[in-house]
Amino acid sequence: MLFSSILSVMPMFVSLFWVTLLLCGRERNLSKRYLAFFLSLSVINYFTHAAFFNHEYELFAFMDNVWVFTSLSGYPLYYYYIRLLTHDEKINWRWSWILIPAFLLSLFSFLIYYSMSPKELDMFIHVVMYHETGYAEPYPQLVQLQLLRISLFQIIFIIQVILSLYFGQRLITRYNINVREFYSNTGGKDLSPVKWVLFAFLFASVISLFSNAVGKDFFINKTVLLAIPSITHSLFLFFIGYVGYHQDFTISHFIKDVNDYRNQKTLQAGKENISFKNRITKQQLIHLMEEKKLFTNPELRITDIALMLGTNRTYISRIVNEEVGTNFCDWINSYRIDYALSLMNDLTQNHLSALQISELSGFSSVSAFYRVFNEKQGISPGKYREGRVR
Repeated sequence: MLFSSILSVMPMFVSLFWVTLLLCGRERNLSKRYLAFFLSLSVINYFTHAAFFNHEYELFAFMDNVWVFTSLSGYPLYYYYIRLLTHDEKINWRWSWILIPAFLLSLFSFLIYYSMSPKELDMFIHVVMYHETGYAEPYPQLVQLQLLRISLFQIIFIIQVILSLYFGQRLITRYNINVREFYSNTGGKDLSPVKWVLFAFLFASVISLFSNAVGKDFFINKTVLLAIPSITHSLFLFFIGYVGYHQDFTISHFIKDVNDYRNQKTLQAGKENISFKNRITKQQLIHLMEEKKLFTNPELRITDIALMLGTNRTYISRIVNEEVGTNFCDWINSYRIDYALSLMNDLTQNHLSALQISELSGFSSVSAFYRVFNEKQGISPGKYREGRVR
């Protein structure tokens, strides 16, 4: 019984843990504060679940109406969290409309709740929610309206899952493309981890739909079975909090870097009388890269090259995309890997460690070096060196 009680509150305390950490962390940007708000609603959501599994009938009867709102606002609010990472620098309150379905259905649920007689409420809780016997059909009209509310909830929930995943994925993909066209080092900048959270959302939604289909009461007094949704949702919430806590780079940082480039371009144009409209060739670009070994700068950005050549970054991007056939990040990393290979093939450089090679080649970390080397060579740097020695 004690273990079942622990399982019933576990997701709630995981959410509460990350709310505390996100609000007390050193880097408290807008997206993290917003995520703390999102997880606060999750605390309320899973508090309702705990009330249900611990047979707090009266508390659950009231909180079930709140649960309708917190559950139906989850996907839309997380979608807007993605917008704060990829598109919006500030909260645009016009997007509050995404909460209308959750608000209206919760209001509908409250109206039914306060209209029900004690007998009708008792029937709804014990028969519909807990599937207890001893009550004969047909159900009163207000109980039937509660059943309608449950059906509407499931329909709206499924629609929200599909729309949030689709549009959230689009925002992340577009943002990652822009990041890879601007920075040579995307570590901590791209949103691949957040994309994985979306897939975790999909998995969690399947678990939730299954639980609703069989009825939450199916898991009561079945500790092993209760552990499945409890641990699944706890891990899911932990993953959301962990990724959000470590995601420091957002669209605000990206826009700041773009604006810094524009300011530098304006200042340089005034001092050196440069129009920045000069079109450059692929050969000029490659010559500068190889002569100056620009790729050895781990924080190299496409705007740095544009300022050096006195041209617009869009010209460089077009050359890399159309004539080289890749994006800026992959293009720079190909130079870094070639340089790393030259160091590893040089017998006089055998004393260099993987960390030293990664730093000399321009990688921001040894983990980034291993990842990119594996992608481009199909083998780890360590195994490559072993094969070369043999």
